[in-house]
Amino acid sequence: MIHVLCPNPAIDKLYAIDGFAAGEDYPGQRPAVRFGGKGVNVARVLSQLGESVHLYAFMGEESETGFRREMERRCACTFVTTGGACRTTVNIIDRMNGRETVITESGPAVTQAHVQTMLDALEENVGAGDIVACSGSIIAGAPQDLYARVSRLCEQKGVRCALDTNARTLPASLEGASYALGKPNERELCALLGRARTQEPVTIAACAGALMPPFDALLVSMGALGGVWADRDAAYLARVPDVRVVSTVGSGDAALAGALRAMSLGLRCDQALRLAMACGAANAMRGEVGSVKKEDVDAVAERIEISRI
Repeated sequence: MIHVLCPNPAIDKLYAIDGFAAGEDYPGQRPAVRFGGKGVNVARVLSQLGESVHLYAFMGEESETGFRREMERRCACTFVTTGGACRTTVNIIDRMNGRETVITESGPAVTQAHVQTMLDALEENVGAGDIVACSGSIIAGAPQDLYARVSRLCEQKGVRCALDTNARTLPASLEGASYALGKPNERELCALLGRARTQEPVTIAACAGALMPPFDALLVSMGALGGVWADRDAAYLARVPDVRVVSTVGSGDAALAGALRAMSLGLRCDQALRLAMACGAANAMRGEVGSVKKEDVDAVAERIEISRI
């Protein structure tokens, strides 16, 4: 079982506007609406890959019905209900210019009681052999070291913990914590270490090595350039074939889901990198946030080139 924490779920609205430019009017638009947030996306893709999943989320009461309708048919759900509605994220997809603009609203706030309820549920449910994934930003009102607390809980329970969060939340998430896997993108990795941004694989692998510990391994995504897997023993580069990209929104979450699935299956690190990158590309091909087709994953995986760095 993989347990996925999504402290800050979102309702994603995707607008397809070719040639989008600030200051212009775009009347009559009808967005595609998806239930998301990084952890929700991860849980959805894991279920599409055939994995048993338990999703945990702080859920605005005005949004809960829609999220339950979408996710309870895919996985077990523990929703800690808060007031108000979940945040909305607006994604403007400009395929003509290859640009995606993201506007993220703030969501509701939680209390210490909400946080403790979620931690208690997680502690009760996890067991030997499970994996816990901490995914996404920290909701208002929750402690910035929430993921570090989850990591320590996992250590006490003897289960593996993975982390994927933004650069702002990363420092507090690493204090007194340890993770089997981290999934920053190259921008977040370089920002955390105070280094100039780079997509040079050898440098990326060296930067990843600087974060071991608290990580046992890192999957560093680099968009269309592929990704790097680095652990204490080796580093690998994946080159992803050209695919027809509809939208890359959620591709990083899909990549994490692929890596978690590989961990659950006990695959080698190079195989984990292959599956992760295939899931990220398959999400971009589909254009639905945090969603893949298994046949697309399999087809892309066969064409990915893996080399040792």
